[in-house]
Amino acid sequence: MKHIEIPGKFIPVIDKIAAAARESGFDVYAVGGFVRDIIIGREPKDLDIMAEAPKTSFQARLAGVEFAKILAAKCGLREPVVFERFGTAKLFIDNEEVEFVMPRKEYYEDDSRNPDTEIGTLEQDALRRDFTINALFLRLSDMHVLDLTGMGLADIESKTIRVTDPPNADIIFSQDPLRILRAIRQSLQLGFKIETGTFGAMKKAAKRINIVSPERVRDEINKILAEKSPSKAFLKMDEINLTAEIFPELERLKNLAQPPKYHSDDVYNHTLKALDRVPAEPVLRMAALLHDLGKFKKFKKDGDKISFHGHETESAKEAEAVLKRLKYSKDFISAVSSVIENHMYPKNYSSEWKDSAVRRFAKSCGAQLAAVLELEKADYGKDEPDEKIFDLIKRIENMKASGSLAPEGDLLSGDEIMRIFNIGGGPRVRIIKEKIAELRLENPSITADEAVKDVRALIDEDKL
Repeated sequence: MKHIEIPGKFIPVIDKIAAAARESGFDVYAVGGFVRDIIIGREPKDLDIMAEAPKTSFQARLAGVEFAKILAAKCGLREPVVFERFGTAKLFIDNEEVEFVMPRKEYYEDDSRNPDTEIGTLEQDALRRDFTINALFLRLSDMHVLDLTGMGLADIESKTIRVTDPPNADIIFSQDPLRILRAIRQSLQLGFKIETGTFGAMKKAAKRINIVSPERVRDEINKILAEKSPSKAFLKMDEINLTAEIFPELERLKNLAQPPKYHSDDVYNHTLKALDRVPAEPVLRMAALLHDLGKFKKFKKDGDKISFHGHETESAKEAEAVLKRLKYSKDFISAVSSVIENHMYPKNYSSEWKDSAVRRFAKSCGAQLAAVLELEKADYGKDEPDEKIFDLIKRIENMKASGSLAPEGDLLSGDEIMRIFNIGGGPRVRIIKEKIAELRLENPSITADEAVKDVRALIDEDKL
């Protein structure tokens, strides 16, 4: 095995940990993804430390917590945050968050993926982890790597994802079905293949994903969507029928035909291509994934495989339901829905649009204008978007530069409207404010006096 080289920002952290371990008689190990990443030359994100207490010391279950307290006292750090149930602790060392744990074994109930834990041996701790490549321990006293499954280093070499205990692969995924998503995500992130027996066990346990909390599923999906080609993960999910469990709405789109003049793929495969084309920004990636959900209902309603016009509102409603189920925030749901709701408008763009039409489009998109344009570029069925989308983007940029795209703020406040038009509060104020906003879309340089004059004329003509 090649020489272990600790990334620069972690060197002072590990030096402090190793020094405290020598003085206190603890054995300490860097564990999990940190070890895997430094072996494959990937920048690690997190540092987890497993501590074994001296044999004559306090209860071994408290090893991680007690060592974290010793380290904090020695280095003048704040007291660690302790999680009593799991016997773990967290410390901030040189601006790095480090988790301290004990070697442990785990027990699962049939209807929960949250295990009960107790003190275990190093071997038991290695076997309770998900995959061999994540079950390597780096002993900090001598920088020696322990491969207690006997397969971790070889699987890194062959770029393979394999469960730590292959004969019990079915049990491993049944106990914690989130590991199915983790295997798919890590396969995508690392460019590793999933070992055949492991993949078969994932397929058997796919329906068990429903015992996992929506928040945990959501977090894994977010990580998948952040990768370069997330479609690969969804195709892998399709192979084990996992898409149908997490996104049944997407599953319905398979084999649903598209109008040939727009797309050569069915709706589902078109969706995956659009997903890969958009930049890796959370709202945009999710909007691309869900942007055509309404086509299924449109097809069912019209009874016509090539009649999807006006599906975007239905798609936005479907997307909102999906995201609520996965416990996304209201702001995130609103942003994604806005992108989907507006993404079809640019298809109707022509150079004959008036500036006011461009302003209305920009106002409808609001803060998601750039995302809408990106999704529209990706939504074309060809390798390169239609030239008119670039014409619209250039026109918007020019209008923005000249200050004629979207007037900011209100021309008149509610109080000013009530005073000028001698009315009380209520819906009348809102109606007048909306009319003034409409006038500004037609003429962004209109003054307050001119707007008042136009509104008075409409009131006198009984048109407002």
